[in-house]
Amino acid sequence: MKASKIIEKLSLRYPHMGCPIEATDQFSTFDFESERYLIEVKSRRKRYDPWLIEKHKVDSNVLATGDTGKEVLYVTEYEGTAYVWNISKMLVNEYDFKWTQKNMPQTTDFSNNRWVKKDVGYVSECDATIIKL
Repeated sequence: MKASKIIEKLSLRYPHMGCPIEATDQFSTFDFESERYLIEVKSRRKRYDPWLIEKHKVDSNVLATGDTGKEVLYVTEYEGTAYVWNISKMLVNEYDFKWTQKNMPQTTDFSNNRWVKKDVGYVSECDATIIKL
């Protein structure tokens, strides 16, 4: 499912989402922004538990909220179900992301298949708000 469709459906079901607008910078670390949230969206063809999250994106998105009071949401969609984690609240509650380094493709662009070490962590489904889209 495309990120815009995920957000469209999610905003109908997720309380206080508001009307998220897509980030205008194609290199932005978040995909959508609303009055309350910066939102990173992933759509996956395979289900995982726990789900992978990049530390760079977490740190960059938290930094991007600045003094706005916005919170960072991480959304993963799989087969019409959205798993939503409020990263900001998880950080305040000292969530154990089990940060580690992992060899991964530099980008999801298949023409750039160079492997690099990335700092990644994990978020469990039991810690997500699960919403049928």
